[in-house]
Amino acid sequence: MALERIGFIGLGNMGNPMAGNLVKAGYSVICYDIAGTEERAPEGAEIASSATQIAGNADIVFTSVDKQKSVESIAEEIAAANDRTVSVFIDTSTIGSNTARAAEARLKEVDVTYIDSPVAGGSGSTGVGHEAAKAASLTFIVAGPSAAVERVRPAMEVMGRKVFHVGEEPGQAQAIKLINNFVFTASLISVSEAMVYGLNQNLDMKSILEVLNVSSGQNVATSYIFPTLVETETYDVGATIEILAKDVSVYADEVRSGNSPNAVGTLVSKICAHMEREMPGADWSRMYPFVRDGGEG
Repeated sequence: MALERIGFIGLGNMGNPMAGNLVKAGYSVICYDIAGTEERAPEGAEIASSATQIAGNADIVFTSVDKQKSVESIAEEIAAANDRTVSVFIDTSTIGSNTARAAEARLKEVDVTYIDSPVAGGSGSTGVGHEAAKAASLTFIVAGPSAAVERVRPAMEVMGRKVFHVGEEPGQAQAIKLINNFVFTASLISVSEAMVYGLNQNLDMKSILEVLNVSSGQNVATSYIFPTLVETETYDVGATIEILAKDVSVYADEVRSGNSPNAVGTLVSKICAHMEREMPGADWSRMYPFVRDGGEG
């Protein structure tokens, strides 16, 4: 059985290696990125000049973008395209439940199935974000009709190690991704604060991490972010604070609108927004020096 022809829109930090892994697996991939496709597309992929061109030259389309408005715009362009061949639209971005539901509704009007499928990076030795995308160790959190999910599962498994089909409704996968990113960010800030305290007690970072990583305080910040990026002072996870701040802000907004408890969420969102203002464009792994130097206040 021939592999389906895949369109890939968004070739940034995550999208480029994801599309590249599809090409390596033998898929015919046609790519587009509004910021410049030729210089961003993986070797072996076909270049498209627009999302409309992809709509007429692929069976399924993946998107990986960093803004809610970008997903809305792409969904509209796919829906409005003449001679459309795309029948399944898989969005791997983190955009929130409300945007996912709006995109699904628009695409449903033209019989294109929408699959809500944000990706999460690995943990520990699998890396996070860009590193996990390069290593094809991503986790796909998926919500959509079972038949469509099974159709696209082989392509997902080329780009990731795990595929979790969490529900049939658009927005359900987004909710889990927002939960994940909030819990991770809260942990990152908490570990940063705790590390400052520990160093002020004349402990060294390595000793603190060794104990935490065999104790109940272990998390991805202690097992990967601090030993790999903070101790080495490389701070190169490859994603900016703007992305983390956006994800936590969307989480906090949706929690507030749903009338759920949000004391910690509000504070975490406030700290991320403050770092975004004070350190625009900074890699989000620099949360530790931001906290250490008093920025969170």
